[in-house]
Amino acid sequence: MSAAGERSAERRADPARPRQDGAAPILEARGLEAGYGAGLVLRGVDLAVRPGEAIGLMGRNGMGKTTLIRTLLGQLPARAGEVLVDGAAVTGEPPFRRARRGIAVVPEGRGVFGSLTVLENLRLAARPALDGSLPWPEERVLALFPRLAQRAGHRGDQLSGGEQQMLAIGRALMTSPRLLILDEATEGLAPIVRDGIWQTLRMIREAGIATIIVDKTVEAVLSLVDRVEILVKGAVVFSGPPERLRTDPALMHRHLGV
Repeated sequence: MSAAGERSAERRADPARPRQDGAAPILEARGLEAGYGAGLVLRGVDLAVRPGEAIGLMGRNGMGKTTLIRTLLGQLPARAGEVLVDGAAVTGEPPFRRARRGIAVVPEGRGVFGSLTVLENLRLAARPALDGSLPWPEERVLALFPRLAQRAGHRGDQLSGGEQQMLAIGRALMTSPRLLILDEATEGLAPIVRDGIWQTLRMIREAGIATIIVDKTVEAVLSLVDRVEILVKGAVVFSGPPERLRTDPALMHRHLGV
């Protein structure tokens, strides 16, 4: 069987694509294509994220994970296909409109404002949910990250990498998201800090927030998510439960090098 046929078989064989739990997707991509200059990176990507669902977006470096996130957020225009939020097409809308619909991102590199204090970074992002509630007020975020409470008056550029990642997650929560997207959730962090971030993500999931998680720590991702989506050269080649990857080392090695 050819590589393309093998990948198609893997996708068809999995009855969990997409998960049929009766809930309409918060965010959905249909046949999404995008790229840079003359180059095409995403090739017909389909993806749906339902309320409370945790998805691991995986693949080797350069396979299109960050490009997919940027296109879903509206930071990169789609060349073909659609992006939908709550069933409504938002493909041509600017990023801030998608954020107002309850989609938040913790970007690769964290994006903390170095000249602002911890509290200023948090308060800058604060806004109510679509129903007017404030599920993540400042007090709750600081309780989730006691280290940030201790460093509340310090500037962003005075924080360690782990503290900056805590701040980036806390800032995203201050937007009252229904869906939180994390690009390289624990990259460059010390092991003890990584463990703390994974524990925080479990708590966020328990709070009912849907997540898309990109990270190279394969086992940590598999232990947290409901479904794994693997990209190879801008196309989804596997979509299914983490247990299937765990029980198929050849499949995992072929697509993730693990």
